[in-house]
Amino acid sequence: MKKFFVVLLAIIVLAAVFLVYNNTNPDTVISELTKQGSIRPGELNYQIQLFGFIPVGNAVFKTAQEIDFKGEKAYYLNASAQSLNSISGFFAASAMMDTYLDKTGLNPMFFKQTLNIKGKPSLVKEAEYFQKQGVMTIAGEKRSIPFGTQDSLSLMYNIRHMDFDKVKDFEFNLNTNQKNYTFKGTSRNKELSVGGKDYKLAFVKAEIFRKDKNPYHRSKVEFVLLKDKENIPILIKVYASGAFINIRLMEIK
Repeated sequence: MKKFFVVLLAIIVLAAVFLVYNNTNPDTVISELTKQGSIRPGELNYQIQLFGFIPVGNAVFKTAQEIDFKGEKAYYLNASAQSLNSISGFFAASAMMDTYLDKTGLNPMFFKQTLNIKGKPSLVKEAEYFQKQGVMTIAGEKRSIPFGTQDSLSLMYNIRHMDFDKVKDFEFNLNTNQKNYTFKGTSRNKELSVGGKDYKLAFVKAEIFRKDKNPYHRSKVEFVLLKDKENIPILIKVYASGAFINIRLMEIK
């Protein structure tokens, strides 16, 4: 019986390794996406996987819309995420983010996040950015920020529109709450041949840390971006608080 459980454990470990490899392998992701048609900019639908092999949720990034916001030309950005029904007995949550992005400087003017967790009141956070004045307001309180401070959605938009043939090292300021953070990254380019077609990719590695150098508020993010008219994130890997989360592009609409 003991030998049986050892063999069973080995099979489970091998299966998990195989799933992690497939879910985090750009070749596999590209191959699956091309079965649905061409890989192109559009509404991006992702699966969120804990430790790279346990599906726990879905996320959607809508295409940017050009609008007028308080008399200025802006991009409206929207993203949402929700946990899977299969885990609702343990955890059920959803989140919605909205950003109004200055079309000229690509800096956020207003950010809103709504978080819903089953059994708890909704949490709504709003931040308004006054970039030229170097301040942002949250719940009526002013906080000092460096010019060009980003929120999470505007940061993603900027990354998707960077020319990684020219940019190898980059740095952004980040704040949607109280403290100012630094998002510092490097990139390298690589070509992959999948199904007889060559794809140009940018592999980006970044660290997120507080500007006050607090050692307990650090995380790492990796992006695999397919370079097209804009950079399309086909994989996003997040390392934070001892956990690994893999976010894999599943569909483009």
